[in-house]
Amino acid sequence: MSYDDYTFLKVEPGKDRVLRITMNRPEKLNASGEIGHGEQGRIWREFDADPDMNVALITGAGRAFSAGGDLEAGNGPLATDMRDGRALVRNMIACRKPIVSAINGFAVGGGLAIALLADISIASEKAVLMDGHLKIGLAAGDHAALVWPLAIGMARAKYHLLMCDRISGREAAEMGLVARCVPHEDLLPTAEEIAVQLAAGPQFAIQGTKAALNDWYLHNIGIFEHSLYVEALSATLPDAEAGREAFRAGSTPEFPGAAHADAY
Repeated sequence: MSYDDYTFLKVEPGKDRVLRITMNRPEKLNASGEIGHGEQGRIWREFDADPDMNVALITGAGRAFSAGGDLEAGNGPLATDMRDGRALVRNMIACRKPIVSAINGFAVGGGLAIALLADISIASEKAVLMDGHLKIGLAAGDHAALVWPLAIGMARAKYHLLMCDRISGREAAEMGLVARCVPHEDLLPTAEEIAVQLAAGPQFAIQGTKAALNDWYLHNIGIFEHSLYVEALSATLPDAEAGREAFRAGSTPEFPGAAHADAY
């Protein structure tokens, strides 16, 4: 299978049956933009259909894993953004084959969704994880309402998603948000070792185990759809506009919605 039409993603099929994927826009901290957002959704469907690849390993170029959406350029029309966001989450969950993420730096928004929806997530000690939707006036819709409570419990999920605190790679591993945290120089060798081991393993057993575990997500997929809806709706409101303007200006946003106690 050819992956030559990808531009945001650098996709390299290996003879060891590992598909190596790099989000490759380091000058923008691998923020996706409209084209990249679409590629982040469809790669999992094409990888799943590739008869020569058993495992995918994804990381980011440069010092970030992915800064999520490109707030300066935008991710395209709202309907397209919703479609691509739904494809990213649903296609990762539906993918039969294991996905390994090597979280090498900053991971936020849609980039964080990829990092945490991977079946095995390995973080560098230099990694910083944050679902920063609320900081720019958006509801947390990418993946978090579905994934975080199952991984770290409802109390911690609510705290981190509402407060938007930065979480180090070490903290993420200690609370169960990622599988492991390793020294930065060991990140790719560790992720590679895991991916190669999985690629050489019993594929029916591996894929069957993943499918059974992902039933936790599938049985609760309505939670994701609800969060996607409220994120899309929040993007149309004045709070989101204030958040985007403050981001561009490098200032702290003043949200008009703070004056409305019964907003939702």
